[in-house]
Amino acid sequence: MEDLMDMDMSPLRPQNYLFNCELKVDKDYHFKFDNDENEHQLSLRTVSLGAGAKGDLHIVEAEPMNYEGSPIKVTLATLKMSVQSIVSIGGFEITPPLVLWLNCGSGPVHISGQHLVAVEENAESEDEVKEDKKVKLAADDEEEDDDNEEDGDDFDDQETEEKAPVKKSITSYSSQKYTKVKPEWKRLKTINTKIKRTRILQKTEKIS
Repeated sequence: MEDLMDMDMSPLRPQNYLFNCELKVDKDYHFKFDNDENEHQLSLRTVSLGAGAKGDLHIVEAEPMNYEGSPIKVTLATLKMSVQSIVSIGGFEITPPLVLWLNCGSGPVHISGQHLVAVEENAESEDEVKEDKKVKLAADDEEEDDDNEEDGDDFDDQETEEKAPVKKSITSYSSQKYTKVKPEWKRLKTINTKIKRTRILQKTEKIS
């Protein structure tokens, strides 16, 4: 019972299509839809004589259903090439089934308007579903790439932080080594100076 109520409460999405038909003396037009769950409505706008229409009087009639579901005949327009070749009937809305024909005249007569279809909001076509899936997958892939880039940046920062102490320790070690070598160098320099002085004194004594 609840499922049936949900189906009845489904929102409808209107879709508009252009409509046009041609009537001749031996050509009627039947507007009906069998085994279609969607709601259809015809909104007629203009009735006009086509090229090749004679100067005779043309009477266009329609046979829709009345409130009780019985067929009823209605005159839509009366046209004559020398008097009035086109008439606007401004949104004459009819629910199918509907029959249009010429009661008088040979035509051709053109009737134009809009075909309105009310489609359930959740009744999407397979192409729309596939397109939505493609868009969703592309968005997911893009988010995954962004996450990978962020993880890579974090890893680089962490690696830089790990390398910094290593450089510091190497510098510290070099400084300590230099500190140890420097006193030894001074001591050797002092010894060399003493040796040179001793040699100079020995040469001076020999000369004397």
